[in-house]
Amino acid sequence: MNIAIEIWSDIACPWCFVGKQRLAVAVNQLKQEGIDVDIRWRAFELDPRPKEKDGAPYVERLAKKYGRSIVQAQEMLDTMAGAIKAAGGPCDFNRVQIANTFDAHRLIQWAGSTDRAGETDGAQHKLTDGLMRGYLGEGLDLSSTKAMVELVQNLGMDAHKAATILSGDDFADAVRQDEQLAQQYGISGVPFFVIGRYGVSGAQEANTLMQAIRDVHGEAIQLEQSGQSSTTNAPACDADGCN
Repeated sequence: MNIAIEIWSDIACPWCFVGKQRLAVAVNQLKQEGIDVDIRWRAFELDPRPKEKDGAPYVERLAKKYGRSIVQAQEMLDTMAGAIKAAGGPCDFNRVQIANTFDAHRLIQWAGSTDRAGETDGAQHKLTDGLMRGYLGEGLDLSSTKAMVELVQNLGMDAHKAATILSGDDFADAVRQDEQLAQQYGISGVPFFVIGRYGVSGAQEANTLMQAIRDVHGEAIQLEQSGQSSTTNAPACDADGCN
């Protein structure tokens, strides 16, 4: 019996990487308990508007956005950077290239379409991880077709297919459907995990995610159906930024 987990996230969301890594810890532990999961990554754009590259340091943009001093903004970045590094990721906000993430989500949808059911470390996971690591720590420009195709190739995936997708509008409808579903669910920030009937908001600790999955697994075994949801909050990103 596999537990379905749907994750709304955005490549540009630092806490989404942290949440992804914590979920991986939870999933690996639960496998030892005989609990398997099906993971599907869903699209969410924190800011769907096209971005203009202004060359300003990330900390200055953050300070301006929140009306904070540079020192205060740097403290916010240090908190996020510490969490990312603790989760095993690279982080260099000075190299971040602000860009629209819609095309990256289209590639993630394509990758998901190639995965087998129950595959938690397949193409969709690999590409999501690669895009997040590239964006947060390696200066990956999500507005560059060349840069994204090179990433796909470096991950051992079909670079020609990726280039074809990026040159057209394949999987655009799938991205928009995910975003519409997020609106229906009332999701305003990411990461957001839908685990059975539970909605888990933010980059929760692995133990919290494990318990939610165990609860859903237990309910499934008992054939209990309630339709109600339970939500837990943790650090997340929304259209106004990350906290």
